[in-house]
Amino acid sequence: MVSTLIFKLITMKRTINILSSALILLFAGSCKKHLDLEPLAEISVQQFYKTKYDVDAAMAGMYGAFQQQMVGDAQYKDRYHFWGEYRSDNFERFISYTTNTIDELHFNKLTPDNEFSSWAGLYNVISVANNNIKYIPAVAQLDNRVTPGVVDQDLAESYAMRAMSYFYIIRNWGPAPIWTAPFESLSDNPERPRESVRKILDSVIIKDLEKAYSLTVKAQTPSVWAIGEGAIAAMLADVYMWKVDYPDQDIEKVQPDYTKAIAWISNLFKAKAPTGKVYGGTSETALEPTATWKNLFTNPATSIESIWSIHWDYVKNGCACMEISWTANNKQVIVDQDLWNNYFKPYVTTTPGPDIRPRQTLDVWNAYPNTNNRDRFIKWYASPVSPTKSATTAELATYYIQEKPVYLPMYRLADMYLLYAEALNGNGDMANALKYLNYVRKRAGVAQYVATDPLVATKAALENAILQERQYELIGEGKRWYDLVRTSKVKTVMDPIMTRRGNALGFGDIRRIYWPINRTVLNANSRLVQNKGYTD
Repeated sequence: MVSTLIFKLITMKRTINILSSALILLFAGSCKKHLDLEPLAEISVQQFYKTKYDVDAAMAGMYGAFQQQMVGDAQYKDRYHFWGEYRSDNFERFISYTTNTIDELHFNKLTPDNEFSSWAGLYNVISVANNNIKYIPAVAQLDNRVTPGVVDQDLAESYAMRAMSYFYIIRNWGPAPIWTAPFESLSDNPERPRESVRKILDSVIIKDLEKAYSLTVKAQTPSVWAIGEGAIAAMLADVYMWKVDYPDQDIEKVQPDYTKAIAWISNLFKAKAPTGKVYGGTSETALEPTATWKNLFTNPATSIESIWSIHWDYVKNGCACMEISWTANNKQVIVDQDLWNNYFKPYVTTTPGPDIRPRQTLDVWNAYPNTNNRDRFIKWYASPVSPTKSATTAELATYYIQEKPVYLPMYRLADMYLLYAEALNGNGDMANALKYLNYVRKRAGVAQYVATDPLVATKAALENAILQERQYELIGEGKRWYDLVRTSKVKTVMDPIMTRRGNALGFGDIRRIYWPINRTVLNANSRLVQNKGYTD
């Protein structure tokens, strides 16, 4: 479906066409902003961008293509988790149902044949964004409904989506080919070499996001399903915090810029949430209240904390059948046993501890004592019981809710509070870093740290405390693997886990923080070279 969008990609050769009727029907349903679209026949790009209707369809196609990548184009294809989390210490395989794909992640023995090693879908998103950026401005001359404001907002979202797609690519594969213009002729050469991470960050990702921010009208109330002012600022902060800082000469060193990350989070605090409230960002009261924490995931459009979420509607998009979504069937991925023992298991009690998150994230009752049921991830669903009391058998039976919408957060304020704390700490401002860490802990109901606590008394200890809080707060939100990579903690964290799983080498070659390039991608572009660590 995504392949019917135009672009002869680096990874595959296709006929040039745009937005087939099947694609429009699918993507119009996946982006609430464009629910009234009718199907279109396949047409050339030059014929397509003519009306406001076409522009809306193109924008819906871009968001839909990205959502397909994150949630999946079939059962258990949730790249949001495969790329951002299943390689980390948050999850492990469930042996009874395992496949080669999962085994490769479990033991860090990825191969170029792993289906999740392909970047093709992300380049499809980039291709739609490239077309939007080139062609949408001219539509204003043909349809007066396409006002300058419409053009600027659609361009802002297209630049930001292109940047986000490249951000996923460099975090997963490192160097990559750059395409920032439509591929419009089959006579053009689709083969391009990989460019450095630094070049992609500076000349594409940051440049695109700054352009997007400049085009966005400030202090407007955004849709939580679209990329608005706050989401762009959050992306820029995330990008400036990214680093790959390993001693191996084959891994590029991209250092974090804490000052710029702090500045962009400060810009986020000035923006409005989807509720119309300015984020503010000065206390825990800017976060979703403790009593309604679940609202972030079940109804993000009404949460004061939401920034940008993916909208996946069961009726229009089908089941969001992720490896860790709640279904009655055992799946291939479950919560890692160390995380279960250290964080979730203590909450299997009729006298719950203070942290409101564990029993609203995982069905701890169903997982205990049969811990193979650690796949019952309930974070995305409305809880039928109070998180402060035990669940009955009848109440648990109501949890078979796979036929429900799922709204995956891309960014939310607690995520940014903790990133802000990390950046402040990196800049030597430990007092304010501790303050923002404690805002998240206070909302969660757990004890706040004091500065003299050995767990936060040094810069290194405070960084570890922040990262642990990110693990607990954001589990299931596609962040943990990237946190480990950018803070150079992959080996420290994953070596003992891999050894416990049976990999005598631990994590192994540090160059394998990147995925291999998929075999079909390599075969389609003779100028690509496989990532080192997969060629030795």
